[in-house]
Amino acid sequence: MVIGIVYDEHKSECRDYAELLARTAEKTGGTGGGLTALVTGLSGCEDVIARAELLISVGGDGTFLRTAAKALERDLPVCGFNLGNLGLLTEFEHDDPEPVIKRLAERDYVIEERRVLRVLVTDAEGNVKFDEYALNDCVLERGTLARLAYVTVCIGGAFVDNYPCNGIVVATQTGSTAYSMSSGGPIVEPGNDVIVVTPVCAHFTDGRPIVASGDSEVKLSMCLEHDSMFVSVDGHKNIRFEKGYVCRCLPSGRSVRIVRIDPPNFYEVLRRKAEERRRKLAGAERDQS
Repeated sequence: MVIGIVYDEHKSECRDYAELLARTAEKTGGTGGGLTALVTGLSGCEDVIARAELLISVGGDGTFLRTAAKALERDLPVCGFNLGNLGLLTEFEHDDPEPVIKRLAERDYVIEERRVLRVLVTDAEGNVKFDEYALNDCVLERGTLARLAYVTVCIGGAFVDNYPCNGIVVATQTGSTAYSMSSGGPIVEPGNDVIVVTPVCAHFTDGRPIVASGDSEVKLSMCLEHDSMFVSVDGHKNIRFEKGYVCRCLPSGRSVRIVRIDPPNFYEVLRRKAEERRRKLAGAERDQS
């Protein structure tokens, strides 16, 4: 099996670890016939992805999201080694890669499918300006000026409300633990086919998050003119959102295929990651004192 190892180019330790994984793969046999490893940074990874049968992400959740977007293009399974800060999406830690590589070589794993949203932005004339897939979320947010945005939200063809807010997060089950959660949205256990709509810093309005069924269409538009708003997908792909634009978050019928070797308990992972984050913050506070 040919695996593509995709690393975060901004961190030298990620490149070094990717090369370690490649060496480990090349010396690991297994009943599946062994592995051929191809290493690449995120930029310019197209040739490797075209040849790979499985992708490994080396970095944090951001690197995983970008790698997963590449995997989706060819319906490749993807897994991740965490060398980032939190690592909610990356199952494997970096302490001992050999058992993981051996299981991959033997194809001793299961596939967990996570549905993605299609994010379609059209202008006032109906021309498509942006068409991407979101594993985590789509965010419509104000620009750099410190003033409220006014966003109209419709779900399933029905008007919900006009929100004076900093923005709106439309999250998948996977993205419920990202920006949506930090904005007060609910945590959704994987396996629940829902969409979470969370206003960011809603002002003088109820502004409660909404949990909609996974087959709902969420439509966002500006109900008042603004100098600038932006739509972003999974924190990296973005477009300026102009007057008359409409952002539609649609069921895509597609899924990212995540490799799981020993699927962890979702709530145990949340608790462990929260404890790790608290320890890091406490250490940073001590360093500054």
